[in-house]
Amino acid sequence: MKKLIAPLKNKIGQIFAIFLFLVVQVYCDLTLPQYTSDIVDIGIQNANFQFIIDTGMMMLLMVAISALATVGVSYFSSRVSSGYAKDLRKIVYSKVLKFSNHELNKISRSSLITRSTNDINQLQSVLAMIFTTILFAPLLGVGSIIKAFELGTNLSWIIFVTFIGVVILLVIVIVRVLPYFKVIQEIMDKINRTSREILIGIPVIKAFVRQDYEEEKFRKINEEFYDVNIYVFRNMLIMLPLMTLLMNLMIVLILYFGAYDAMRGSILTGDIIAFIQYSTQVVTSFLMIGAFFIILPRLLVSGRRVNEVLTTDLTITDGELTDISENPTIEFKNVSYKYPNSEKETIKDISFSLKPSKTTAIIGGTGSGKSTILNLIPRLQDPSSGEILIDGKNIKLFKLKGLRDKISFTPQKAILFQGDIKSNMLTGKNDATDEEIENALKMAQVDFVSNLKEEVSQGGSNYSGGQKQRLSIARAIIGKHDFYLFDDCFSALDMNTERLIKNNLKNLKDSSILIVSQRISTIIDADEILVIDNGEIIDRGTHSELVGSCEIYTEIVNTQIDSMEALS
Repeated sequence: MKKLIAPLKNKIGQIFAIFLFLVVQVYCDLTLPQYTSDIVDIGIQNANFQFIIDTGMMMLLMVAISALATVGVSYFSSRVSSGYAKDLRKIVYSKVLKFSNHELNKISRSSLITRSTNDINQLQSVLAMIFTTILFAPLLGVGSIIKAFELGTNLSWIIFVTFIGVVILLVIVIVRVLPYFKVIQEIMDKINRTSREILIGIPVIKAFVRQDYEEEKFRKINEEFYDVNIYVFRNMLIMLPLMTLLMNLMIVLILYFGAYDAMRGSILTGDIIAFIQYSTQVVTSFLMIGAFFIILPRLLVSGRRVNEVLTTDLTITDGELTDISENPTIEFKNVSYKYPNSEKETIKDISFSLKPSKTTAIIGGTGSGKSTILNLIPRLQDPSSGEILIDGKNIKLFKLKGLRDKISFTPQKAILFQGDIKSNMLTGKNDATDEEIENALKMAQVDFVSNLKEEVSQGGSNYSGGQKQRLSIARAIIGKHDFYLFDDCFSALDMNTERLIKNNLKNLKDSSILIVSQRISTIIDADEILVIDNGEIIDRGTHSELVGSCEIYTEIVNTQIDSMEALS
């Protein structure tokens, strides 16, 4: 749990201020019952109105100081808890950005969203409660017990009996609700996952008229969440009236037995009133601590879930080397890769090189491992066996930032971020000028953008598939890189637009280009074409060499011959 506590280290001064304000608040609250006792036993008993007024003014002063101390506690506790949550989210977010596909398969994306929002919110709320309640309650409780004993009465056993009753009640409630807090968090993950799945799949759901089925599926999960919450909060909320009943019974017992002591003259009336107030403060402090123990299981569950993210071992780690030569060569040397929990290797014994000023292409059937090969180059995942070398050195030896600065990767699915055209282009090069952005847009045949401030909706939903692909390509080529990886990112483009973009890519001199595609037209002029089948390279060569020698490549060409002729 050290990583969960780490964000509090730079807030020690504010925490100390909270403790000081709490001490002042408790001191003021503990003096009030004594002042009440003095007013009754001295002021009223002796008809000393001046004493009553003077004592009353002191009480008002103590109330004012206590109120100011309470404001101070609330102010600093809110700053500490909110700052803690902000810093913790930043740490979690930074860690998640380092996750590879292996970690994302271990902790799902929907669960990561819940952990970085709801779970951290739970930690923030509990932290604020610790500062405003849990630190306050023991101070008030211990102080009230001491003050109650100082009164010298024989009624202290009533406090002890009430305490036993409170403890028994708390234990019963905690035992009943404890197992369900983890269930609530797990169901929230399911709701998040199901909602995300439905929202993404709305077009498919509508196309196959599956609205009723999806509504029923969500209704079941929602009702499950409702039922568990009702059970938990019903058990928790019933504690309040029972605790109030115990407190009132305590006051009745004090008045009953205290009346006999008062008639015998062994206790003053004001002391009975003060004892009731101190006893009430003791029980109230127990209730505060009890309330914390009730939410403690939720705190532990949320803390454990967030801590799991922070302590997850990364499969992709930094190397030590920082310097990579200009225009290097990348070599795959007997590389194989198997996805976690999979028995079958996705790619097997892959060997090829990416050289400066050369274009390499990969073609093959769906699921043959083409995208997996591209993911290995920027180390989005690491090989199960074999090596990937850059200028003869394993890429694992290099710093991730230095390695990825050399690589531009255009994924299969065009991803745009909410903002405007310029902010999306600056993702490719953060110091790009407007002239550089416009030049990249021109190279990618982006002729549908009126200005760089044009809005981009979340996920680029205000653009078509082909438009998003062209914007994604423009973002990839805006910066100078040694390797440009294009993962089937021309699929939504017409032949003519594709040809124009490919001609413009020839301006990326001295760089190596790797293109994955299902279309012959995209790779026909590559310097080397790798034909992949079932994760293995079955042939390689230029287009003209493969047409006559590779059966699979020839079949692909024949299925696309009409479009090839149209292009020519």
